[in-house]
Amino acid sequence: MVNFMKKSLRIILLLVVLMTTKAMSFNPQLSSMLQDTLNRYVSMITNIKGMSASVYLPGQGIWQGSTGLSYSEHPITSDMMFGIASNTKLFVATAILKLAENKILSLDDSLHKWIPNYPNINPDVTIRQLLNHTSGISDPLFVPPYMDTIMNNPKRVFTPNEVLGWMSTPLFSPGKGWGYSNINYIIAGMIVKNATGNHISKIIRDSILTPMHLDSMFYDVEEPERGNISHRWFNNIDYKDTSRIGLNTAGGCAGALFSTSNEMVKWYHALMSGQILNSASLAELTNFVSTKGQFTYGLGLEKQTFFGHTVWGHDGSTWGYKSRMIYDPCSGIVVCGLANSWPAGMDGITLILYKVLADYLPACPGIITGQTNLCQGEKSVTYTIPEITNATSYSWTLPNGATGTSQTNSITVDYDLVSVSGDITIKGVNSYGDGPASALKITIIPKPPTPIVTKNVNILHSDAPVGNQWYDSKGKISGATNQNYTVTTTGSYYTISTLSGCNSESSNIIFVNLSGVDEYGKNKLLSVYPNPVKNELTIDIEGLNKKIEFSIMNSLGEFIFKGEILNRRVINTDTFASGLYLIKLDYGTTYEIIEFIKD
Repeated sequence: MVNFMKKSLRIILLLVVLMTTKAMSFNPQLSSMLQDTLNRYVSMITNIKGMSASVYLPGQGIWQGSTGLSYSEHPITSDMMFGIASNTKLFVATAILKLAENKILSLDDSLHKWIPNYPNINPDVTIRQLLNHTSGISDPLFVPPYMDTIMNNPKRVFTPNEVLGWMSTPLFSPGKGWGYSNINYIIAGMIVKNATGNHISKIIRDSILTPMHLDSMFYDVEEPERGNISHRWFNNIDYKDTSRIGLNTAGGCAGALFSTSNEMVKWYHALMSGQILNSASLAELTNFVSTKGQFTYGLGLEKQTFFGHTVWGHDGSTWGYKSRMIYDPCSGIVVCGLANSWPAGMDGITLILYKVLADYLPACPGIITGQTNLCQGEKSVTYTIPEITNATSYSWTLPNGATGTSQTNSITVDYDLVSVSGDITIKGVNSYGDGPASALKITIIPKPPTPIVTKNVNILHSDAPVGNQWYDSKGKISGATNQNYTVTTTGSYYTISTLSGCNSESSNIIFVNLSGVDEYGKNKLLSVYPNPVKNELTIDIEGLNKKIEFSIMNSLGEFIFKGEILNRRVINTDTFASGLYLIKLDYGTTYEIIEFIKD
């Protein structure tokens, strides 16, 4: 029941994502540039019969474009299906990772656990080594004489056992090199069949295609055709009427899937954003190993650099179709190009479509710098980020309870007394859309409770067990940091507690008189009002016919106002910050402290 609920929740989340994607609006300027680029370059490269392309752009959704012909007078349309060839491998790797998540198999399993021994195949090869091509297994599939065998028998069903009988000497010992081999994925499909009792096509259908509502995709021969399939052109010959059975049973897991470009970008977005695999499986998928070439390889996935940007993806080639996938892990952009001819120079066009986006959209931002551990109530904290390429403005978001506005690469933030931990994010913006966001995790430390002070003769006690700092009318009392403080001088006292580097509000003020009755106590009548005060504070003293000095200090013991008073004084408090204040009245031989609160 728990697993069923988890699966149901994941399906609901995927539906929400797909519905949200449909509701997005793709920037019309970008859309025009992408279509113009596709039209221009396909018309320039004569060996491309037709091409379908799609882009997924975070925040904008999906763009679809097409150009060229399926066959005479029948143009390519965005809903057409193409063979994706080796881009099938990522589906196979993902399906196997799903099986590993469910403890049906392990990537560390050796071949001898799941399949019988075959000549020229080392039984100690692991499933992981199959998927990342470090097995050393050779690849005779598309070289003579076996390529000729497939081509001359287009309607024949080739079994995996038959294909494995074509094997030659291994290229290297398992794990001691890298060599691309379609046979690796054919063996992976055999392992899935023996581990589950089902063909890999059913595992892909049940664990990926159906939950994702990728309704046009199908695994050729094993599943019925779906949708409108474009004609395939091999060496400029229309192979529409040539059976694909021989080709796609021999190749099988190495390249038998068909798809639209639209569904391919949906697939990549969902997979790379963590909607299909758990984090550990996604880490396995993207654990890239060296190929001693211009790219590294994960599980059915390449990593390489184009135009200064690191991207993931894969290409695919089969008799009559070409495919190329590009995913930018920084921006989340996905680009798919599908062509209905082979050979065909469509890989470069897919890369140029990606370059259009990279050249015009705001680039990936750098690292936000600024204070990350703060106390509730801290003010004027500044954060900056290096200028973002192509950004004409900046969009900041702040944690709850934080305030600040900016359209530049710097912002000053105030944290109020109810601020909570969260992320500060920043992204570049221009007329083509928003760029990807950079985030900085902010930890807000709650303000400690306000201490309450009680008095026993001349001993003051704070209910804050630790972190106390005692103050008198002159400010901080050096060394007075215990929970109890023994008063030795007549005056007013309070404490502030500190926990995790954050200060509480000031405690209540306690007046301790060690010198007897104030000599003016019987002659004066003192009042301070209103209390709390908003704009004007009035101090009245009756029964004392001389000027006396007074001063006002804040809860930290800092003097903010000084003056003299004869009977009455009105003080403007507009500039006073909200909080607790003390008025010290100096009678000459004694003094008195009165507290008031500013709203």
